Amino acid sequence: MDVYKVRIEDTESKIIDKEGFEAETFRRDPWYQPGSAGKLAQFAVCPACDNPVQLVGLYELPPNVKNPFGKHATKSIRGIAPFDSEARNDCPYFQPRQHKKTERKTRFDGVPRKILKLLIEQFDRVVYILEKETQLVLSENALRGMLQRYKGERGYLYTGATLRNVPWIFAYMSDATRLFGQKVIGNAELVKAIAAEVPGAEISSTGRLESKKVPGSKAAYFGYTDLMVDGAPSPHQSDTTLRWLIDRLRS
Repeated sequence: MDVYKVRIEDTESKIIDKEGFEAETFRRDPWYQPGSAGKLAQFAVCPACDNPVQLVGLYELPPNVKNPFGKHATKSIRGIAPFDSEARNDCPYFQPRQHKKTERKTRFDGVPRKILKLLIEQFDRVVYILEKETQLVLSENALRGMLQRYKGERGYLYTGATLRNVPWIFAYMSDATRLFGQKVIGNAELVKAIAAEVPGAEISSTGRLESKKVPGSKAAYFGYTDLMVDGAPSPHQSDTTLRWLIDRLRS
């Protein structure tokens, strides 16, 4: 793990760096306190699961390690964060794995509750991120349908949902949302690629994504997960969004 935040309530993460960490914490307790070996250690919060983490190598790197990193603590750390084993075990920084879409957390507290609160209070931001990354303007009807499906799927309890991928899990759990009629914004590369590589789709004169009407064939169907990466949403997928969209529309 190469990121951290200093408080549970923080929503932004920082790259682990000695100067930056010192500037944020002033080298004070509770971020600086004795560790398990009795030596002074540095602690922070995991941005994905809100568990406490120890920053390793901030002042002295272990052998064969080039950069400081964070590792999850095995217990609550005073003044930093309580230990939540379920959230930690599902955290991509602790145990990266493929999550089945049907897998759900057992409790609606901690991270799931915070995810839902973030989605409600910052829904405009979530939509902005999705539209910026996919270059599609979602209609009010499309967003309403996505919210209904997300609620029905209990997407906030999905084991792969973290505080760092809220927009993408929101879209992932709304995969039945049809993209027909949604507007493509300022992405000449996407328009050109669809025209060249996807016989079942086209961009209309008004800039909307539509199914090309081919005599004797059924209209193509594509939904919001056609914008996902390998069916597993990622908070850092902008470089692959276009390629994946084209590949899925062609299939």
